[in-house]
Amino acid sequence: MALLDQLLAEDTLALAWARVRRNGGGAGVDGIDLDEFGRNALLRLGRLRDQVRDGRYQPAPLLRLELPRPGREPRLLAVPAVGDRVLQTAARLVLGPILDRHFEDESFAYRPGRSVRDAVARVAELRDTGLPCVVHADISAFFDRIPHRQLVARLAALLPDGSVLPLVRQWLAAPIRTADGDRRCRQGVAQGSPLSPLLANLYLDGFDEAIAADADWHLVRYADDFVIACRDVASAERALEAAAQWLADAGLEINFDTTRIVLFRDGLSFLGVHFDAHGQRAEDPAATPWLLPPHLRPAGAADGPPAAGLPRAAAEAVPASLPEPVPAPAPAPARHAGHGARARPRPPGGGVRHDDAPPPLLRTLYLAEPGTYLRIDGGRLLALKNGDELLSVPLEKVDQILASDEGAVSFAVLRALLARGATFMLQGTASAPPGVLLSAADSRVDLRRSQYRRSEDAAFCLAAARAIVAGKIANGRLLLRRHYRFRAGGASPADEALHEMQAHALHAADLDALRGVEGAAARAYFAAFAGLLPARWSFPGRRRQPPGDPVNALLSYGYAVLFHNLLTLVAERGLDPYLGSLHAAHDGHPALVSDLMEEFRALVVDTVVLRLLGSDDIGDGDFAISADAGCRIGLPVRKAFIAALEAKLQSAVGHPLGGPDGDYRRAMRAQVAHWIEVLRGEAPAYRPFMVR
Repeated sequence: MALLDQLLAEDTLALAWARVRRNGGGAGVDGIDLDEFGRNALLRLGRLRDQVRDGRYQPAPLLRLELPRPGREPRLLAVPAVGDRVLQTAARLVLGPILDRHFEDESFAYRPGRSVRDAVARVAELRDTGLPCVVHADISAFFDRIPHRQLVARLAALLPDGSVLPLVRQWLAAPIRTADGDRRCRQGVAQGSPLSPLLANLYLDGFDEAIAADADWHLVRYADDFVIACRDVASAERALEAAAQWLADAGLEINFDTTRIVLFRDGLSFLGVHFDAHGQRAEDPAATPWLLPPHLRPAGAADGPPAAGLPRAAAEAVPASLPEPVPAPAPAPARHAGHGARARPRPPGGGVRHDDAPPPLLRTLYLAEPGTYLRIDGGRLLALKNGDELLSVPLEKVDQILASDEGAVSFAVLRALLARGATFMLQGTASAPPGVLLSAADSRVDLRRSQYRRSEDAAFCLAAARAIVAGKIANGRLLLRRHYRFRAGGASPADEALHEMQAHALHAADLDALRGVEGAAARAYFAAFAGLLPARWSFPGRRRQPPGDPVNALLSYGYAVLFHNLLTLVAERGLDPYLGSLHAAHDGHPALVSDLMEEFRALVVDTVVLRLLGSDDIGDGDFAISADAGCRIGLPVRKAFIAALEAKLQSAVGHPLGGPDGDYRRAMRAQVAHWIEVLRGEAPAYRPFMVR
């Protein structure tokens, strides 16, 4: 499919409009604001699609706005009309994954899974490796000086076809409307355009490559602000000269008024953080979160401030993509150690993220290749097999690891994970239980005291368990209704029964009765679930240990992924994962995690299993079944399944309790926070996560 067809696809435009609407901002020169566009959004999107296809599309002039900056000259923005913002956002959704895989590790702004914190951490890492000298520079009026011809040429060289290039040229050439009339743009990209951050990174990718090519120079670039760490002043002078020359050849220039060669011992200010020989501190309170480990950062800090001081309309976060070993179109923060992976792999092109979620909350490394050895070297996790490097990723970019096959992990990796609050889970097998690595250094005793007291309160446990089971049944019922509406008759065969069981769950006399209702509901649900599967997949009902068929194998694996995500979220808040309400407490079973995941099983895992098994690309030959081990998922299918699960976990969803919208991981985090409120008596009762 040509890139233009992907851009104009109905789901791409719908997602682009959702992002523009959430991103906010005012009307363009045509006076049409978000509310007016939204009243007839589907009609307007259709008109935009037809205009582009028929060659009648013409972007409106850009509206000149001034963004005040205390103590500095205002930043000049050029904001497209709402309809143009939608098309440019759709272009970014399509082009972003393709271009980002070509970008260098030294680039940190406007990129999936990267932030100011990552850039700050990298500078600290370079200092701590013994590089004492730094070039600190920025580029004069960078966005306003990017040459159009060279930019489009670089874009054309990386795209599989040129179908979107005419649109890009139109957007670059759109005039800017000022009080004195329209001013034609002969160079520069508009600060205010959703596509500009991606194009800016594209233009400077050659700069990143040129500086990184010298082993003595270590670049950290955030938009047009960069540092180059060097071993001595002479090397720094050469680096500065090379940087200035490359930029001059590219039609740009260094801002020599602010450029410095400094020693860490004398202090360096970069991205709002002051570095010296011994540590770093925030020069502004807003920069404080970037100095904390991820699990200690305050709520909302994960997304970071608008990049390079741009308003949210111009600096919206871009979704992350899966590394190359995963042959699935769904973007996600996951990383794999799998066959065929390259050292320091880049994300693949292709595919559009079908959600409106912020950047990934938990970045997961999946060890899916049998015989993988995981070790740490210079702050990077290395996955090796038979001496070959499958994957190399910075430790700071991994929040949790899920291992599903036999391999080995060094003690240094385990210590490093514990030090930064990350978790490691070894998935269980038919003959061995799962294992979890959790930090023992947590000190939130008062919270656990509340948890222990509540666990002894029978009335509290029953009320919470009722809500959990009712929410689980409601979400399973919703999944069935959504899928059966496309079948003959249009109704789920279990809908009425599940509706009644949901009501029974809310009035169960005790936990034993409630668990009986849950079991009956599960049998009814999975009987109806089987009817949604293609005829080639046999599903006798839910079988866990070991799963004896492909459907159960996928469900079990998916639930393990879901369990691990919730375990990480529960552990980072200091809760005891072994004390819940619905599931009986017994040694070796994190009952609270099992409780809180019930509401998300159908919405996340079951939905993905249905979609995956509905594909003609997967067959019986992708699974291995034995009497002892049950059914094992082949590596290619496992990778595709993980990719689809990650995409689902990152997909946009509103929170029914009125919290901020986000993705499913953030919804799970909100439920953990809500559970704490209930434990402390700050909320009257637990309310489950239910999608309507």
